[in-house]
Amino acid sequence: MNYPAPVYYYPFPMGVMETPLYGYYPLYADWRDFPPINTATLNQSVAAYPKLMKDASMLLSKLHDPHTAQQLMSAAQSGNHQEVDRIVASFGCNCSIATTFSPSSVKFTLNPHTAGIPCCELSMSLKWGK
Repeated sequence: MNYPAPVYYYPFPMGVMETPLYGYYPLYADWRDFPPINTATLNQSVAAYPKLMKDASMLLSKLHDPHTAQQLMSAAQSGNHQEVDRIVASFGCNCSIATTFSPSSVKFTLNPHTAGIPCCELSMSLKWGK
C-alpha cells in the first residue's frame, strides 16, 4: 500500500547561535491510515517454513557425503550451472532450490511450491574456499 510521504517542515533552527543551523526534520502525523491487519500471508509462511527447514536439513545431509560434495564443487569450479542444478535436484527436496556460487562459497535459496505469491524463503550460505 502506498503511504503518503512524511511531512517536512523547513527550516527548523537547531539552536540559538551566531550562525543558525537549519535542518529537515520529519513530522509524522497521527492522522495516517494504516491498512487493516491480515495475518493470512504470515500464517501461510509459518506453515510452509518447517517444510523448508526439513528440505534444508536433507540438503545439508546430502552435502555431508564427500563424494557428493566433491561432484558439486567440481561442477561449480568449471562453471557448469546445469550440472550443479542437476546434482542439487537429485537430492530429492520437495521445494525449489536456486543455487548461486563463487570460488569461495555456495548459496542455496529454498522456496516452497505455493500457489500465488511467494510466502517465504530460506537462504543458506556455505563457505567452501578462501
